[in-house]
Amino acid sequence: MTRRNVDHHADNEVVSIMIEPVNTRLGLDGKLALVTAGTHGLGLAIASKLCDNGAHVILTTSADDPDLERAKLVLAGKPGSVTVTQLDIADEHSVRLLLDQIKQDRGQLDMFVHHAVSPDLTPLLNVVEPLAKAFVDGGRVVIAGYTVTPVHGVIRTLALEMAWYRVAVNAVVTTVVDNGPMNIDPDLVDRLAIKSPSGRVTLPQDIANAVALLCTDEASWIQGQVITVDGGLELLERWGETR
Repeated sequence: MTRRNVDHHADNEVVSIMIEPVNTRLGLDGKLALVTAGTHGLGLAIASKLCDNGAHVILTTSADDPDLERAKLVLAGKPGSVTVTQLDIADEHSVRLLLDQIKQDRGQLDMFVHHAVSPDLTPLLNVVEPLAKAFVDGGRVVIAGYTVTPVHGVIRTLALEMAWYRVAVNAVVTTVVDNGPMNIDPDLVDRLAIKSPSGRVTLPQDIANAVALLCTDEASWIQGQVITVDGGLELLERWGETR
């Protein structure tokens, strides 16, 4: 929005345009998100993005998580807020207890983001009903991971099961992520950056941006999709070019 101010000085008319700040958030203010393994890597980037947009994020962590304190520092002072709870996503009973507690304390869950640190996604299939009921009035489930994670079958099953509850289920995957000084194979990242049509490798923030967009009201009709976020790198393989 702009505001036009006119100042008169002698015979000259001075026009100044004041540009009011635009709200760039995604409509996630006050919403509640549960992010598994959210203290590092893609999980932390996603939690940070959601907090930037005013969401309250519950991070799940392990008992001896070495990344927890750093994550707290990264997420401190953002528009949203953060709480931390211990959870083993493979422990069905613990997941059910946590979802019940969230519903009791907060009323409902709005977003569930699973940072897939393991390729085994079957634990999610064991908690479909309690997870769906935790949303109460619709919501979002997003799996974030790598293209090697077998997400397609799980996404299809979850999407079909949870659509009745007005919960949209999707996945965001990428081929490789540039973690800066934390890269395990810097040479590979450099080679892929040169080959990438977009001139660089995916950053954790790129995945976080896509996840956040899928959590918006405007994305409610996107259901059961696996979205590759890699700047077009995967296109090279589709057209027969090797990395």
